[in-house]
Amino acid sequence: MTLMIWTSDYKVDVDSLDADHITIFSLINHIDEAHQSGSDKQAISQLLKVLIDRALAHFQREETFMKQNDYPDFHNHVEEHRKIIEDLQSLYVAYQENMSKTLSRAIVRILCSWLEEHILESDMRYKPYLSNVE
Repeated sequence: MTLMIWTSDYKVDVDSLDADHITIFSLINHIDEAHQSGSDKQAISQLLKVLIDRALAHFQREETFMKQNDYPDFHNHVEEHRKIIEDLQSLYVAYQENMSKTLSRAIVRILCSWLEEHILESDMRYKPYLSNVE
């Protein structure tokens, strides 16, 4: 798998949210590295747990900013967050039950796809509404 590389294309121009996104990129890369090396299946499990925790904190921060700035698609975006967390938790449970290389490869692909799609599509829609957030 190719490393997830942070570029300015992913910037939402809110420092705390961009920092969260960079951290999530890094966690996905660490999960991929653990998958590639096959050295520690527990590492993937622990990294997934950290990723879920970081995603939850990030989504809460993002939702607070969206609500404070009257983002018109707030409810749909929140629903998307709920679905992402549900999917991440399902992946975590599935991996706990079957720590296979096949599943960890699928997890990495899903995470990369999710992150790119969510930031480049959904998050970019709120960007103009959060231009005043520091």
